[in-house]
Amino acid sequence: MSAPSEDVWQVSAYGPFEALKSWAGAQGDHEDPPWLALSVFEEKLPEGRLQLLFADEGSAKAFARGHNLEAAFRQDCTPLENEDWIAKSLEGLPVVRAGRFYVHGAHHQVPTDPALVSILIEAGEAFGTGHHGTTKGCLLAFDERVEAAPPARVLDLGTGAGTLAIAVAKVLPDADILATDIDPVAVDVARENAIINGVADRIDLAVADGFAHGSLKNQRFDMIFANILANPLITLAREITSALTPSATLILSGILDHQAARVRTAYEAQGITFIEDYELGEWRVLVMQAPT
Repeated sequence: MSAPSEDVWQVSAYGPFEALKSWAGAQGDHEDPPWLALSVFEEKLPEGRLQLLFADEGSAKAFARGHNLEAAFRQDCTPLENEDWIAKSLEGLPVVRAGRFYVHGAHHQVPTDPALVSILIEAGEAFGTGHHGTTKGCLLAFDERVEAAPPARVLDLGTGAGTLAIAVAKVLPDADILATDIDPVAVDVARENAIINGVADRIDLAVADGFAHGSLKNQRFDMIFANILANPLITLAREITSALTPSATLILSGILDHQAARVRTAYEAQGITFIEDYELGEWRVLVMQAPT
């Protein structure tokens, strides 16, 4: 996701928090959403606020008209000053603890506990900082499995800010790691984060739409993270499962609660066994295993 060249526009809707959260959850099937960011905030319960950021005035107003939010909620559409709003929003995010992993910004003090693995993720224009439930769930799933069956080859499909690939590189110094994303900006962000974490030489990065890249051709992996969205996960089920070695671990994320059953069914149809899931707010992370 690239930063807009003009002022960012904000569409805000106000109403019952639970109703706004339900409306936002129903938007999870968008493969290419028109907004830059979508958030729901508690105001003074039971009231809440829905915020969507758009790259320009036309996109914001077209969305506001097309979705007719005013029919159910109070709504306004206003410009914001030209700033990197994604970076600005991340500046105030707290440290994230996920098992042994300590994900933080440059402004946080790093703990001296040797048992913690520090991952510095700078605010940037890519999804997957570790603060979102989908990425945190992947870190937890990895942390709980890495000792029992450390993977030799790992794919981070839809790497975003590179958090998962960096986590693997810090814990498994001998693993071969490939991280891909459909967004070239995300790959640039992941590369910078790999550099500041001292693992750039450990991670191969590529811009790839699914498996449409030479670095993925005829490759097999002992662990695959696929932190994307439910519909792409279902579409890619055959290709992802074909890239697993026997008994490999598959960690699927970017899935809302109401989508989990469909995603699980798509992979079980490919012979993959469901192991367990993690619930983080309205998001679900599925852990599955390839047949032996």
